[in-house]
Amino acid sequence: MARKTVVKRQAVLAALLLVSMAMLTWYFREPMGGVLHSTQRGGLRVISPVESGISTALDPFRNSYQWITGILSAQGENERLREESDALRTEVVSLREEAEENKRLRDMLGFVNQPSFPEDYKFVPARVIGRSGSAWNATITINRGTDTGVQLGQTVVSGQGLVGQISAVTTNSAQVLLIIDQNSHVEAKLQNGATTGTVLGSINGLLEMDFVDKNQKVMKNDVVVTSGSGKLFVKGIQIGVVDETADQEIEYFKSVSISPFVDFGRLEEVMVLLPPAGADQPPLVNERER
Repeated sequence: MARKTVVKRQAVLAALLLVSMAMLTWYFREPMGGVLHSTQRGGLRVISPVESGISTALDPFRNSYQWITGILSAQGENERLREESDALRTEVVSLREEAEENKRLRDMLGFVNQPSFPEDYKFVPARVIGRSGSAWNATITINRGTDTGVQLGQTVVSGQGLVGQISAVTTNSAQVLLIIDQNSHVEAKLQNGATTGTVLGSINGLLEMDFVDKNQKVMKNDVVVTSGSGKLFVKGIQIGVVDETADQEIEYFKSVSISPFVDFGRLEEVMVLLPPAGADQPPLVNERER
Protein backbone atom coordinates (compact mmCIF):
# COMPACT_ATOMS: atom_id res chain seq x y z
CA MET A 1 0.00 0.00 0.00
CA ALA A 2 2.75 2.41 0.93
CA ARG A 3 4.68 1.54 -2.21
CA LYS A 4 1.65 2.33 -4.41
CA THR A 5 1.29 5.71 -2.67
CA VAL A 6 4.92 6.57 -3.38
CA VAL A 7 4.57 5.52 -7.03
CA LYS A 8 1.46 7.70 -7.40
CA ARG A 9 3.24 10.71 -5.93
CA GLN A 10 6.21 10.24 -8.23
CA ALA A 11 3.89 9.95 -11.22
CA VAL A 12 2.05 13.14 -10.23
CA LEU A 13 5.37 15.00 -9.77
CA ALA A 14 6.60 13.83 -13.14
CA ALA A 15 3.36 14.93 -14.76
CA LEU A 16 3.55 18.37 -13.15
CA LEU A 17 7.15 18.79 -14.32
CA LEU A 18 6.15 17.88 -17.89
CA VAL A 19 3.22 20.31 -17.82
CA SER A 20 5.45 23.09 -16.42
CA MET A 21 8.09 22.55 -19.09
CA ALA A 22 5.43 22.49 -21.79
CA MET A 23 3.86 25.75 -20.53
CA LEU A 24 7.27 27.45 -20.24
CA THR A 25 8.10 26.41 -23.78
CA TRP A 26 4.70 27.64 -24.94
CA TYR A 27 5.14 30.95 -23.01
CA PHE A 28 8.53 31.78 -24.51
CA ARG A 29 7.47 30.78 -28.09
CA GLU A 30 4.14 32.55 -28.28
CA PRO A 31 3.89 36.25 -29.27
CA MET A 32 3.37 39.02 -26.67
CA GLY A 33 -0.36 39.05 -27.37
CA GLY A 34 -0.69 35.30 -26.77
CA VAL A 35 -2.98 33.59 -24.27
CA LEU A 36 -0.36 33.05 -21.54
CA HIS A 37 1.01 36.61 -21.74
CA SER A 38 -2.51 38.03 -21.61
CA THR A 39 -3.33 35.82 -18.63
CA GLN A 40 -0.14 36.99 -16.86
CA ARG A 41 -1.06 40.66 -17.39
CA GLY A 42 -4.58 40.09 -16.14
CA GLY A 43 -3.29 38.36 -13.04
CA LEU A 44 -0.90 41.24 -12.33
CA ARG A 45 -3.79 43.75 -12.64
CA VAL A 46 -5.73 41.79 -10.05
CA ILE A 47 -2.83 41.16 -7.68
CA SER A 48 -1.20 44.64 -7.81
CA PRO A 49 -3.94 46.46 -5.82
CA VAL A 50 -3.84 43.71 -3.23
CA GLU A 51 -0.05 43.96 -2.95
CA SER A 52 -0.29 47.77 -2.74
CA GLY A 53 -2.89 47.54 0.04
CA ILE A 54 -0.83 45.04 1.97
CA SER A 55 2.28 47.20 1.53
CA THR A 56 0.39 50.30 2.73
CA ALA A 57 -0.94 48.42 5.73
CA LEU A 58 2.52 47.17 6.61
CA ASP A 59 4.20 50.59 6.22
CA PRO A 60 3.60 51.71 9.87
CA PHE A 61 5.02 48.44 11.15
CA ARG A 62 7.95 48.71 8.75
CA ASN A 63 8.57 52.33 9.77
CA SER A 64 8.33 51.45 13.46
CA TYR A 65 10.81 48.64 12.98
CA GLN A 66 13.21 50.93 11.15
CA TRP A 67 12.77 53.60 13.85
CA ILE A 68 13.50 51.11 16.64
CA THR A 69 16.48 49.61 14.85
CA GLY A 70 17.72 53.16 14.13
CA ILE A 71 17.51 54.08 17.84
CA LEU A 72 19.30 50.90 18.87
CA SER A 73 21.97 51.52 16.25
CA ALA A 74 22.37 55.14 17.38
CA GLN A 75 22.62 54.05 21.01
CA GLY A 76 25.31 51.54 20.10
CA GLU A 77 27.16 54.19 18.09
CA ASN A 78 26.89 56.70 20.95
CA GLU A 79 28.23 54.14 23.40
CA ARG A 80 31.14 53.38 21.08
CA LEU A 81 31.88 57.08 20.62
CA ARG A 82 31.64 57.64 24.38
CA GLU A 83 34.16 54.85 25.00
CA GLU A 84 36.47 56.31 22.35
CA SER A 85 36.10 59.77 23.91
CA ASP A 86 36.94 58.42 27.39
CA ALA A 87 39.95 56.58 26.01
CA LEU A 88 41.18 59.69 24.18
CA ARG A 89 40.62 61.85 27.27
CA THR A 90 42.66 59.42 29.37
CA GLU A 91 45.39 59.40 26.75
CA VAL A 92 45.48 63.22 26.64
CA VAL A 93 45.74 63.43 30.44
CA SER A 94 48.53 60.84 30.40
CA LEU A 95 50.41 62.67 27.65
CA ARG A 96 50.06 65.98 29.49
CA GLU A 97 51.34 64.41 32.69
CA GLU A 98 54.29 62.92 30.81
CA ALA A 99 55.00 66.30 29.21
CA GLU A 100 54.93 68.01 32.62
CA GLU A 101 57.21 65.37 34.08
CA ASN A 102 59.62 65.68 31.15
CA LYS A 103 59.69 69.45 31.64
CA ARG A 104 60.48 69.07 35.35
CA LEU A 105 63.24 66.58 34.58
CA ARG A 106 64.68 68.90 31.93
CA ASP A 107 64.64 71.73 34.46
CA MET A 108 66.58 69.61 36.94
CA LEU A 109 69.10 68.59 34.30
CA GLY A 110 69.43 72.26 33.36
CA PHE A 111 70.13 73.06 37.00
CA VAL A 112 72.84 70.40 37.12
CA ASN A 113 74.46 71.78 33.95
CA GLN A 114 74.63 75.36 35.25
CA PRO A 115 78.08 76.77 36.04
CA SER A 116 76.82 77.49 39.55
CA PHE A 117 76.27 73.79 40.28
CA PRO A 118 78.64 72.93 43.18
CA GLU A 119 81.89 71.39 41.99
CA ASP A 120 82.50 67.70 42.73
CA TYR A 121 78.93 67.25 43.98
CA LYS A 122 76.76 64.42 42.72
CA PHE A 123 72.99 64.22 42.87
CA VAL A 124 70.32 61.62 43.51
CA PRO A 125 66.96 62.16 41.79
CA ALA A 126 63.96 61.36 43.98
CA ARG A 127 60.19 61.36 43.74
CA VAL A 128 57.90 62.92 46.33
CA ILE A 129 55.82 60.16 47.92
CA GLY A 130 54.32 61.99 50.89
CA ARG A 131 53.53 65.41 52.33
CA SER A 132 52.93 66.63 55.86
CA GLY A 133 49.31 67.39 56.61
CA SER A 134 50.03 69.87 59.38
CA ALA A 135 50.37 73.65 59.08
CA TRP A 136 52.99 73.47 61.84
CA ASN A 137 55.28 71.09 60.00
CA ALA A 138 56.21 71.71 56.34
CA THR A 139 57.91 68.50 55.18
CA ILE A 140 57.85 66.05 52.30
CA THR A 141 58.87 62.41 52.07
CA ILE A 142 60.98 61.15 49.15
CA ASN A 143 61.67 57.65 47.88
CA ARG A 144 65.45 57.70 48.39
CA GLY A 145 67.45 56.82 51.50
CA THR A 146 70.82 55.70 52.80
CA ASP A 147 71.03 52.89 50.24
CA THR A 148 71.56 55.60 47.57
CA GLY A 149 73.88 57.80 49.65
CA VAL A 150 71.28 60.11 51.20
CA GLN A 151 72.29 61.39 54.65
CA LEU A 152 71.04 63.82 57.28
CA GLY A 153 71.62 67.48 56.53
CA GLN A 154 72.08 67.17 52.76
CA THR A 155 70.70 69.93 50.54
CA VAL A 156 67.58 69.18 48.47
CA VAL A 157 66.74 71.15 45.32
CA SER A 158 64.40 71.10 42.33
CA GLY A 159 64.83 72.53 38.85
CA GLN A 160 63.58 75.89 40.17
CA GLY A 161 65.72 76.28 43.27
CA LEU A 162 66.20 75.39 46.93
CA VAL A 163 63.68 72.97 48.44
CA GLY A 164 65.08 72.15 51.86
CA GLN A 165 67.29 69.79 53.82
CA ILE A 166 67.20 66.10 54.76
CA SER A 167 65.80 65.96 58.30
CA ALA A 168 65.27 62.20 58.73
CA VAL A 169 66.36 59.19 56.71
CA THR A 170 65.87 55.43 56.44
CA THR A 171 67.36 52.90 54.06
CA ASN A 172 64.88 53.64 51.26
CA SER A 173 63.16 56.92 52.13
CA ALA A 174 63.87 60.30 53.66
CA GLN A 175 62.08 63.31 55.10
CA VAL A 176 62.85 66.79 53.81
CA LEU A 177 62.39 69.87 55.98
CA LEU A 178 61.16 72.54 53.54
CA ILE A 179 62.56 76.07 53.68
CA ILE A 180 59.03 77.37 54.26
CA ASP A 181 58.85 75.48 57.58
CA GLN A 182 58.93 77.77 60.63
CA ASN A 183 61.99 75.87 61.95
CA SER A 184 64.00 76.45 58.77
CA HIS A 185 66.89 78.93 58.70
CA VAL A 186 68.90 79.53 55.51
CA GLU A 187 71.91 81.84 55.43
CA ALA A 188 71.44 83.84 52.24
CA LYS A 189 72.56 86.85 50.22
CA LEU A 190 71.52 88.88 47.22
CA GLN A 191 72.92 87.33 44.07
CA ASN A 192 74.18 90.66 42.72
CA GLY A 193 75.50 92.28 45.86
CA ALA A 194 77.02 91.86 49.29
CA THR A 195 73.77 92.12 51.24
CA THR A 196 73.31 89.13 53.53
CA GLY A 197 70.65 87.87 55.90
CA THR A 198 68.80 84.79 57.12
CA VAL A 199 65.83 83.43 55.22
CA LEU A 200 63.22 82.17 57.66
CA GLY A 201 60.18 80.03 57.09
CA SER A 202 56.86 80.77 58.73
CA ILE A 203 53.64 79.08 59.75
CA ASN A 204 51.82 80.68 56.80
CA GLY A 205 54.29 79.20 54.30
CA LEU A 206 55.94 82.51 53.37
CA LEU A 207 59.62 83.46 53.41
CA GLU A 208 61.22 86.39 55.20
CA MET A 209 64.83 87.49 54.95
CA ASP A 210 65.74 88.79 58.38
CA PHE A 211 68.84 90.42 59.88
CA VAL A 212 69.42 92.55 56.79
CA ASP A 213 71.36 95.71 57.62
CA LYS A 214 69.15 98.77 57.23
CA ASN A 215 71.93 100.53 55.33
CA GLN A 216 72.05 97.82 52.66
CA LYS A 217 70.23 98.45 49.40
CA VAL A 218 67.57 95.87 48.59
CA MET A 219 65.37 96.22 45.51
CA LYS A 220 62.19 94.44 44.45
CA ASN A 221 62.88 91.38 42.24
CA ASP A 222 66.48 91.03 43.49
CA VAL A 223 67.42 87.34 43.38
CA VAL A 224 68.25 85.71 46.71
CA VAL A 225 70.63 82.73 46.88
CA THR A 226 72.24 80.63 49.59
CA SER A 227 75.43 82.17 50.94
CA GLY A 228 76.99 78.95 52.22
CA SER A 229 77.70 80.51 55.61
CA GLY A 230 77.59 78.00 58.42
CA LYS A 231 77.74 75.14 55.88
CA LEU A 232 74.07 74.40 56.39
CA PHE A 233 73.29 74.54 52.67
CA VAL A 234 75.32 74.31 49.50
CA LYS A 235 76.39 77.78 48.34
CA GLY A 236 74.81 79.57 45.37
CA ILE A 237 71.42 77.82 45.21
CA GLN A 238 68.60 80.14 44.15
CA ILE A 239 65.90 80.69 46.77
CA GLY A 240 63.56 83.33 45.35
CA VAL A 241 63.12 87.01 44.56
CA VAL A 242 62.53 90.02 46.78
CA ASP A 243 58.85 90.85 46.95
CA GLU A 244 58.93 93.87 49.26
CA THR A 245 60.97 95.44 52.06
CA ALA A 246 59.99 97.14 55.31
CA ASP A 247 62.05 99.56 57.46
CA GLN A 248 61.18 100.53 61.00
CA GLU A 249 62.79 103.40 62.92
CA ILE A 250 63.34 101.44 66.10
CA GLU A 251 64.76 98.35 64.39
CA TYR A 252 68.40 97.75 63.47
CA PHE A 253 67.47 95.52 60.57
CA LYS A 254 65.04 95.68 57.67
CA SER A 255 62.56 92.92 56.94
CA VAL A 256 62.48 91.54 53.41
CA SER A 257 59.63 89.42 52.03
CA ILE A 258 60.67 86.79 49.49
CA SER A 259 58.68 84.91 46.85
CA PRO A 260 60.26 81.44 46.48
CA PHE A 261 61.06 80.05 43.06
CA VAL A 262 59.79 76.60 44.06
CA ASP A 263 56.07 75.89 44.00
CA PHE A 264 56.00 73.70 47.10
CA GLY A 265 52.40 72.66 46.56
CA ARG A 266 53.25 71.04 43.23
CA LEU A 267 56.57 69.34 43.97
CA GLU A 268 56.80 66.00 42.17
CA GLU A 269 60.52 65.36 41.73
CA VAL A 270 63.58 66.69 43.60
CA MET A 271 67.33 66.13 43.75
CA VAL A 272 69.46 65.43 46.81
CA LEU A 273 72.94 66.91 46.49
CA LEU A 274 75.67 64.51 47.63
CA PRO A 275 78.91 66.14 48.79
CA PRO A 276 82.25 64.78 47.55
CA ALA A 277 83.97 62.06 49.57
CA GLY A 278 85.69 63.38 52.67
CA ALA A 279 83.70 66.59 52.83
CA ASP A 280 82.10 67.54 56.13
CA GLN A 281 78.41 66.77 56.35
CA PRO A 282 76.47 69.95 57.14
CA PRO A 283 74.61 69.95 60.48
CA LEU A 284 70.85 69.80 60.42
CA VAL A 285 69.10 73.16 60.67
CA ASN A 286 66.86 72.32 63.59
CA GLU A 287 69.71 70.57 65.40
CA ARG A 288 71.49 73.92 65.64
CA GLU A 289 68.66 75.21 67.80
CA ARG A 290 68.85 72.40 70.38
